[in-house]
Amino acid sequence: MNYLTYGDKNNKSIVLIHGMATTAKMCYERILPFLQEYYVVLVEVDGHIPGDDRPLISLADACTDVERYIEDELGGEAYCLSGFSMGGTMATEIMARGNVNIECVFLDAAFLTKMGPMLTRLYKFIFWSAISWLIKGHSVPKFMMDIMMGKDNSAVIDMLYTGVKKETIYNACQDVYTYSIPEKIKDFSGKVLFIYGSNEPYPRKGSALLKKSFQGLQTKEIEGMGHGQYIMVNPKEYAEELLTFLH
Repeated sequence: MNYLTYGDKNNKSIVLIHGMATTAKMCYERILPFLQEYYVVLVEVDGHIPGDDRPLISLADACTDVERYIEDELGGEAYCLSGFSMGGTMATEIMARGNVNIECVFLDAAFLTKMGPMLTRLYKFIFWSAISWLIKGHSVPKFMMDIMMGKDNSAVIDMLYTGVKKETIYNACQDVYTYSIPEKIKDFSGKVLFIYGSNEPYPRKGSALLKKSFQGLQTKEIEGMGHGQYIMVNPKEYAEELLTFLH
């Protein structure tokens, strides 16, 4: 695990956790210019750090490392915790654990829909196959992109990190696709917004599941967007969405 920081540490903090098969910079660097009033921490999750071959072992361990960072470097408090996709799953877990103080949680297409063993194996295969195509310099077949990222979502290809290894993808998929929202999440006292694109069926289902466990959840559907598409094609608007929520 690694952490990249930007801005004045005396400002309120925003901790951002990227998704699977991308990197912290590929995911979030384009919105940094709009967050200058905050102290921004980009979490680099194991298995997704350029130049570092350590694989991701488990999301539980990664969440513990983020908590440790918040304790050691931010005095045990973060004004906002935000995560995209797999990072949203991690943010949900940290929010539910209650080991650190978080005022606001901004979830972007957090994957919270528990799949059965067969679908989990299928999605592991599809996800790694798509990454393998990119590593070999080929285009990802459109049907794969439509299944994984939403119909006609080509923008997200620019977010995919081809340095990721199979072990990391399989471990990440196993934890993300079998994740269960903890019952104790109902005790979280901060405010939470869950955004997702209208072309993202699983995040929509995940937001509905989270709403059952956390009654104060706010949700917003972004019209015409697939997985990761909003932050890629409209970073300024995305940042404004985050800032409006925080303000």
